[in-house]
Amino acid sequence: MDKFFAKPLFLGKKVIFLTQCHSTNDELSSLIKKESVPEGTVIYTDHQFRGRGQRGDKWEDEPGKSILFSILLKPNALPVSSQYLLNLITGLAVLNTLKEKTTVSLKLKWPNDIYLNNKKIAGVLIENNVKGGKIEFSVVGIGLNLNQKIIKVHQATSLLFETGVFSNRDDFLENLLISMEYWYLKLTHGRYPEIREAYHYLLLWKDEVHIFRDAHSVFKGVIKGIDEYGGLIIEKEDERLTYGTKEIQFVS
Repeated sequence: MDKFFAKPLFLGKKVIFLTQCHSTNDELSSLIKKESVPEGTVIYTDHQFRGRGQRGDKWEDEPGKSILFSILLKPNALPVSSQYLLNLITGLAVLNTLKEKTTVSLKLKWPNDIYLNNKKIAGVLIENNVKGGKIEFSVVGIGLNLNQKIIKVHQATSLLFETGVFSNRDDFLENLLISMEYWYLKLTHGRYPEIREAYHYLLLWKDEVHIFRDAHSVFKGVIKGIDEYGGLIIEKEDERLTYGTKEIQFVS
């Protein structure tokens, strides 16, 4: 079933709704291989059998209770070395949409999770297709716990669980696309410092002492931000270390 959202300028003008699917990212990637797909196309579902997160994690959902969708972007002018900015703007878009619904603390956990009240409420999975040294297209997948009453996963939550207020999924998704459009336009106009500054302001555990685990040890450190390639900078005693997405774990 196809529909569209009226309020955004160009995102979500084509929306393909599936009652269920393996993964919206996989469905959109498969569609792109078959036909010409306009930027801003959204695949949206009630339930994913094989929803995926970063590091090969599985994204669990309760049918009909979550925001589960993927959107096609074509950030062709974005340098491949700066593709991490897509994670930043997507996280900012999700967080800003949630801010309209709650005053509870919202933070962005590096590299791609959104935390509400110190618990995960949403995750992002971005798959970039690079051709000729440029980003040909990006499939941006978002999973967000919206109307679940019972949360079975440790350190996870939903908007309903935290606020007690039921949300209309279509309305929430439309507002999220408006927010995504706002940040995407900043990206396409090269306003990278503004994006990085906004992200740093909302970065979970920034300038706080916490415990981390890397390949060598468990240690106390302080997150200082991200570098120009999206790596996480942690200050450990008298040195600063930079980590990629699979090189560091948040302990406590």
